[in-house]
Amino acid sequence: MEQTNHVSAALKLHHITNLNTYIIKNEADFIFYNEKDSIPEFMPGTGEKDIIYFYQQITFSENQLYAYTNEWGLHYLACTFNEAENYLVIIGPYMELIPDLYQLSRKYNLSNNQSNDLRRFCNQIQVLNSDKINSISSILQVFDQIIKTDNKPIRIEAIKESETTQVNRTSPSLVEDGDLIKIRYKVESDFIHAVEQGNKSKALSTLYAHEGIFSFSERLPSQPLRRLKNLNIVLNTLLRSAAGRRNVPTILIHRMSEKFAHQIENTNQVSKLQSLQDAMIEEYSDLIISNSLNKYSKVTQKAIEYLMIFYDKKIDKNELAALCFTHPSHLSRKFKQETNWTITAYQQMLRIEEAKYLLKNENISVEEVAWLIGYEDSSYFARVFKKETGCTPSQYIENN
Repeated sequence: MEQTNHVSAALKLHHITNLNTYIIKNEADFIFYNEKDSIPEFMPGTGEKDIIYFYQQITFSENQLYAYTNEWGLHYLACTFNEAENYLVIIGPYMELIPDLYQLSRKYNLSNNQSNDLRRFCNQIQVLNSDKINSISSILQVFDQIIKTDNKPIRIEAIKESETTQVNRTSPSLVEDGDLIKIRYKVESDFIHAVEQGNKSKALSTLYAHEGIFSFSERLPSQPLRRLKNLNIVLNTLLRSAAGRRNVPTILIHRMSEKFAHQIENTNQVSKLQSLQDAMIEEYSDLIISNSLNKYSKVTQKAIEYLMIFYDKKIDKNELAALCFTHPSHLSRKFKQETNWTITAYQQMLRIEEAKYLLKNENISVEEVAWLIGYEDSSYFARVFKKETGCTPSQYIENN
């Protein structure tokens, strides 16, 4: 098997379908592995498990199409080929229906973080209708022809009615002036400082007052969309680092960074990418203002980070104190002294804030929201929510 040709064809298939693409030959040996969508670790089929299982169920015969669906409703397609040796091309996963995330979370007893990871994964993965699946299946079955196809077209030039005098122009130097580089680093430093202070208006004004020196229009001049995506990826990295230096809990930085990384790669309009820059600056600044832990002692920082991750679980104060390397009574006093909250009240505050976010942004029931944030009794959750916010969950949905 000429692996170079197969890898080239597999990349073409991946670009056409935008699905994970794998080529496996005898003895489950991967010769191509392109994974865009990674299955969360708590789900069955994570890593290569689905792919290996699918491979093991197949009987090799020339150009036979196979379909496989795992227990969580993730679908895969595969086709067998036989040249000097058998090989299998697999694409997926994709979904045919959007699953009931609430029922999955309850059935498999997922934690809040796992439920959030599952929701993000399902928001990213493709949901395909039957026509799309049939079209992809047809392309998959001619994979061996893609290998042999010469995709270099014969180019036909337009006939020019008149030849104009060609003016020789000296290409602008790609070597930037040293002073310009210094200015860029100075502006970048001022911009990051504003973000670290949570001053989003100053951050935005700093960036746009010097927008020209960060446009890098000479790079990829014929690909403005790709250039803007690259700039947004860099911006996301800078903002993530700024939040990290302000000691924002890692879990919150990761969630925001992953959200924007997905939006950047899946936005295909220049205007929307430009708007996304503003959204990133504003949301990271708000994240820093709300969650910076620099003002707290190490003991309180560790306790807050733990509560943010496990706010949907019952907290054992003895275990929490042990994680913070201190005595439970000392932890309680220190926590109240620095935050003006008891540990229990702080956890409840986190739950209510998450509930407000879910009620405002997700099309899910009040019962599901209650369960996701750690309340088994939705009626009790509704009473707590009204006490803290002044309105019932249903009223909050209507108002927002």
